[in-house]
Amino acid sequence: MIAPYIRLYALGAIVFLVLLVVLSIVLAGANPVSLVWDVLQRALFTRAGLIEALLRTIPLTITGLGIALAFRARVFNIGMDGQLIAGGVAAVALAPLLPAGPVGLLLFLVAGLLGGAFWGGIAGEIKARFGGNEIITTIMLNYVAAQILSWLVRGPMQEAMGIIPRSGPIDASLRLPVLFQGTRIHAGILIAAVAVIGVTVLMKRTRFGFKLSVVGASEHAAQYAGIRPGAIASAALALSGALAGLAGAVEIAGPYGRLQEGFAADFGIGAIAVALLARLNPLFVPVSAFGFSLLYSGLGSVARKGMVPFPLLNIVEAAIILIFLAASVVAARSKGVEADG
Repeated sequence: MIAPYIRLYALGAIVFLVLLVVLSIVLAGANPVSLVWDVLQRALFTRAGLIEALLRTIPLTITGLGIALAFRARVFNIGMDGQLIAGGVAAVALAPLLPAGPVGLLLFLVAGLLGGAFWGGIAGEIKARFGGNEIITTIMLNYVAAQILSWLVRGPMQEAMGIIPRSGPIDASLRLPVLFQGTRIHAGILIAAVAVIGVTVLMKRTRFGFKLSVVGASEHAAQYAGIRPGAIASAALALSGALAGLAGAVEIAGPYGRLQEGFAADFGIGAIAVALLARLNPLFVPVSAFGFSLLYSGLGSVARKGMVPFPLLNIVEAAIILIFLAASVVAARSKGVEADG
């Protein structure tokens, strides 16, 4: 008897969110139906829109995997942006010392991975040793990383001319090759695919992945089984940060070619939406990432043309997450009611 009321409540929440989005579009001075068509047309049926979506899918997939890994243990890493910046900074800082060629490129990516792992590991150690709330520490570390980046590109790592706040370009041999001539789609898409496979194996086929699930399900059960939740949380934050750092190095070695402010582009927040929509399943993360990238590409295109304001992107993204969460709650509670009955 309870399930129908739960469904009705969730349906009401979904309808409210849809109406909220429609109202936001109307207040922005656009026609909702025309806007949806324009977004779909620009994202799916234009070459530039599709390429932009594919490029954005690469870092969103890698960071989404990091979120899925951490959230599986109920470790809420909100610091992917800072960890991504740390990875990019570490990679560019070590770039002058790296050999030219494939080995140098591999070391460049490893440097990014280690930089992100270090930044995530700071929050992990604070949580493991002092019981610090990882949400607060990871958010604060985002601001620290952003300020360090701003200082570096205006100070010790600024380009030789000293005019624009950015670093000098990395060596051409450290750039990821373009896979399709005439496009900007680079080999980072292959790195993202390897990351999907690696995280899937880690989470589903290893003892560590099992420990992540046990800690996420119940810390008391984990302790009873001899698992240390603090150590697992610390490791999860470091690994999650490593993936964010890898994404940062991929962005530098791919489309940017140098360190500059704004290269992170809020991938960390987007990664949370991606991972939640994928239900923390690493195999579904790239699909979710591509869907959000299409939305960003289409809405971003119409926003740049002045048809709607850019904040509408955030409103639509937030509404999608809340709609998904409402649907998830009703599905879970309906199953619970059926099981009790």
